[in-house]
Amino acid sequence: MKSVKLAVTTCCLVAATAWSAALLAGQPTDSESGWKNTIVVYLLGPTIEGTAGLGPLDGDVDIDPGQVFDSLDGAFLATYGVEKDRWGALFDLIYMDLSADLTGKQIPLTGEIGLKQLIFGANAAYRINDTMQVLVGGRYVDLSTKFTLNLPSSPANFKVDESWFDPTIGLRFAGPIGERWSYGVLGDIGGFGVGSDFTWQLTGSLSVRMTEHSLFTFGYRYLDFDYEDGQGLDAFKFDVAEHGPALGFRFEF
Repeated sequence: MKSVKLAVTTCCLVAATAWSAALLAGQPTDSESGWKNTIVVYLLGPTIEGTAGLGPLDGDVDIDPGQVFDSLDGAFLATYGVEKDRWGALFDLIYMDLSADLTGKQIPLTGEIGLKQLIFGANAAYRINDTMQVLVGGRYVDLSTKFTLNLPSSPANFKVDESWFDPTIGLRFAGPIGERWSYGVLGDIGGFGVGSDFTWQLTGSLSVRMTEHSLFTFGYRYLDFDYEDGQGLDAFKFDVAEHGPALGFRFEF
């Protein structure tokens, strides 16, 4: 399993400057070879909310953008898109390492949750027309979650590492708005019980051209997971949504 995770992580880093470009962008420019490439590196100010649990303990997770930046230990977010004729590929990388307060739901305990997450998405894309693409692919999710519970005697620490793959299908719309502006909208659904019970995302953006090969882009991203695994004391639950505004730079070549 460790070797699989290492291979996936390596692929993520190679493709790191990846699908966010495709997510937050409009149309890439044509190169002499006919290939179109877009790269976006961006900053996300997410709200993270939902329920995370280990065994019989479920807790509410509620983090606003201010708390995220206060508790963020590291982050990298990027996307890459490539296309030739009607066919293309889209890749997406999200890495965040943060911590937040945890409030018990079924048991009146408080504590802290440390969440290190790596999310890598890959899609094959087929162009239907000038503005619409069909996407088929999936998302690999790797979570390292630490729970610290404030027990009456002393704090208790628990750690769980969980990874899964969600197949996804989706649509992407992108095109120009006048000479300098462009838009992008992407949505997908997935999981279907293979990994998550259900997962979905929706992203919208506007981009303004600064130079021939670069654009400033801003938008909003919503990503939701409903995942459960195991039973009894080994049960793990991650029913969490991450959403917020995004700002970044897009490069075309």
